[in-house]
Amino acid sequence: YGFDKPPLERYWLMLKRFARFDLGDSYFRHQSVWSLVVQKMPVSISIGLWTFFLTYLISVPLGIAKAVRNGSPFDVATSLVVLVGYAIPGFVLGVLLLVLFGGGSFWQLFPLRGLTSDNFAQLSLVGKVLDYLWHIALPITASVVGSFAVVTMLTKNAFLDQIRR
Repeated sequence: YGFDKPPLERYWLMLKRFARFDLGDSYFRHQSVWSLVVQKMPVSISIGLWTFFLTYLISVPLGIAKAVRNGSPFDVATSLVVLVGYAIPGFVLGVLLLVLFGGGSFWQLFPLRGLTSDNFAQLSLVGKVLDYLWHIALPITASVVGSFAVVTMLTKNAFLDQIRR
């Protein structure tokens, strides 16, 4: 790793390794870090796609409804929810969801680890899909909340702008 070299030279060596996608080896797993990243990539892509789909499925209709009912009690109440969703960072919400619903201190409604249950192979197709969704529900929820707030307000403001023209 060049620990015997000056800092600028070490930095240059690190940049050269990164350019070759050489992220080094994992100390704990005894594998290359790049292979571990590639191994987990499908899960990250899946969560990202679910987040994108659910964010727009919820936010666009809500933003339109807020624009149509601008200034009404519905608009004020949903603005409060959107503001809270915007103010809470995703990582904080993720920890809160784990503590509340993942068996931290209160309810054990969702699993804390893994992508599937132990009996996944014996489940029907519908059971497998539901089991998978059950395992990724908390990460998706934590990810959707911040995006949901931004997209809802952007949709509302865009529709209000078009209505006023």
